[in-house]
Amino acid sequence: MSPVSRRATASPVSASDTVTPTTPSCTKPWATPVPESASPVDAVALVRSGLVALGALEAARPRPGESALVTAAAGGVGQLAVQLARLRGASRVVGAVSAPGKAAFVRGLGADDVITYDADAWGEPVDYVLDAVGGELLTPAIAALAPGGRLVAYSSGGGTVQAYDLLVSAKSVIGFQMARIARGEPQLYERWRRELWRLFTDGALRPAVHGEFDLADAAKAHEVIESRSNLGKVVLRT
Repeated sequence: MSPVSRRATASPVSASDTVTPTTPSCTKPWATPVPESASPVDAVALVRSGLVALGALEAARPRPGESALVTAAAGGVGQLAVQLARLRGASRVVGAVSAPGKAAFVRGLGADDVITYDADAWGEPVDYVLDAVGGELLTPAIAALAPGGRLVAYSSGGGTVQAYDLLVSAKSVIGFQMARIARGEPQLYERWRRELWRLFTDGALRPAVHGEFDLADAAKAHEVIESRSNLGKVVLRT
């Protein structure tokens, strides 16, 4: 939750560019130029969350025609992951959410089906899962995979995976961390950044913003996130 500002950083921008910081967990001060067609709020909602969503999707190595399931599908990262999975050729996209009230929002992003975490069954098996929740949700998320399916875990929620559950159906769990890419593979990081802005300027990818909060209301913004009530990105303005 950071605003854009006019300043130059270690990324290839000029002093007159509008930029937004992109990697708060990385010690290197990366920033991205913001196109004239994008607002500062668009930049904050798109770049940080979009890099994680796109990176997790790349880690799944999706193939056209495969099916996908995205947990936390109404969140800042998940809402972009749903759209990106479709853009990468997914034949069916399922959004998993914490409450039924989020279903219409997630369907509006392009999801074919929406399930809640407490559902007895998560529908037809999928080829890959992008999981932002972890913890106890790992078990049903892995169960939702078809034989040979892949789950990309990019949550800090932890969780335990039973090796036999993977072995019996040749399933895989892949870990993904954006900060490692930013530090160790800057060219790949930059390529993903450019792809996000291209999709945005083409009108193919649209970040949804739940709300904007002043810095003085940061506690309220965190309450929205912690309650899992947000539909899209929560933006903090300074």
